[in-house]
Amino acid sequence: MGFAVETFAPPAWREAVVQAAGVRVASFWSGSSSPAAPCVVLLHGLGHWSEAAWGELVPRLDPSMRYLAFDWPGFGASERPAARYDVAYFRDVLDAVVDAAGLERFALVGHSLGGCIAAAYAAEHVTRVKGLALIAPAGFGRTPRHLAFGVAAILARPLLTWYSPRAFVRPAFRHAVLEPDRLDPAMIARAGELFDDRKLRDAYARVYAGAPANALRRGRQHAHWSQYRGPVFCAWGRHDHYIAVRALRDVLRVYPQASSLILERSGHLPMVEEPAALAAALRPFLNAVAA
Repeated sequence: MGFAVETFAPPAWREAVVQAAGVRVASFWSGSSSPAAPCVVLLHGLGHWSEAAWGELVPRLDPSMRYLAFDWPGFGASERPAARYDVAYFRDVLDAVVDAAGLERFALVGHSLGGCIAAAYAAEHVTRVKGLALIAPAGFGRTPRHLAFGVAAILARPLLTWYSPRAFVRPAFRHAVLEPDRLDPAMIARAGELFDDRKLRDAYARVYAGAPANALRRGRQHAHWSQYRGPVFCAWGRHDHYIAVRALRDVLRVYPQASSLILERSGHLPMVEEPAALAAALRPFLNAVAA
């Protein structure tokens, strides 16, 4: 698959390509075009991309702010290098993207894998991150399934790299939501097209292969992440089958200052399933952070 930013641009967003950590990264801007406007940086999860993750949510947020979303290397329209694809690598990419964008202070919104990276980044940039919003973040719950996926990814990585299991893409997305009929068929079709790329499948496997090591470091990670004491908001779908909502307890232990929201008609993708309800809570949080 070629590097075609416009193919994956969310409607009405402004596309740009930036060099971050030596990799071409597809980025997208929405909201205000004023450099003085408060900025929100959005981090999508594993196997997702900017259009699918944020296309429904951002139009419901305050249009006077700037919103920067980008596709992680390995996914969406960004370049797919043979990289580590661990939290440290993604954290370095995030640092390079915001530097390239000239951002000094901003709010972070992260979903799933993006939430884990947002937590790690905020702990190391406590004065740079004005507010932290986590949506079903990875890295908090102790999930045996993720350990199993990690071991499977290590053992089956060669097969996953060379074999395109497009038949599994639709079930994976349908399992991620409470009401599969509400999913956009075009989004599922695009996910299938993306997963045809061997380099994307390799990136996917490398992320999961790091799960066992991450689980062993979880206690140290949480202690480190708790160094961020700024405003925190966390939202979770009640019917999340990938990262169970009980992991919210770990989030509140790490961030006792956090406010939280449980969305009753969502699975793992509340920004797709209940964007209006999520935006109704996230918008005032981001406005307060900006103020």
